[in-house]
Amino acid sequence: MKPLFKTLLLMFAGLSSTLAHAAVSAPVFSLTASSATIQVGDQFDIEVLVQDAFINDPTDELLGFGFNTQLSGMGALQFLGSTIDPLFDDVSADLSLDAAGFAFPGWDANAIGASFSLATLHFQALTAGDVLLAIGSDLADLNQGLIFFNQDNSAIDASLNLQVSAVPIPTAAWIFMSGLMALGAVSRRPKAVF
Repeated sequence: MKPLFKTLLLMFAGLSSTLAHAAVSAPVFSLTASSATIQVGDQFDIEVLVQDAFINDPTDELLGFGFNTQLSGMGALQFLGSTIDPLFDDVSADLSLDAAGFAFPGWDANAIGASFSLATLHFQALTAGDVLLAIGSDLADLNQGLIFFNQDNSAIDASLNLQVSAVPIPTAAWIFMSGLMALGAVSRRPKAVF
């Protein structure tokens, strides 16, 4: 009886460990910038990707998604809008979200795979400095997160640090300015009296 009890105890421990791991599994989101260097005045894009979208239930259907963007830091960006991936209909304006898409019927893992793009976000750099760009979803709003047919919405959460640099002064401008300074210095020289 004692070996059977140990076996049952080990099976229960393994099952509870598996369930605990499944409960904390979540899709992974990433943000990818279209340009490695961003200067003041530049317009650029950020692609929002999801990996392992169906990690909790490979048989479920994805019906849509929704999220907002947040910006912080010393630099400043202007959010210009989003382009939703063609897998989804764009419902961003209808839901007052920065990016939202809907698909009916939904998509399953066999149709779109476990990793795909949700949207492309468009920005313009306004001032130089570090900027933290984050996307997030409020799961209290049923239109936010990854929206599935059978399971609860999955939170969307990702961030990206960006460095916006000032526009360098072109070489020709430096030469012109140094020439003006030289002319100013020559014109201020005292005149010799003979």
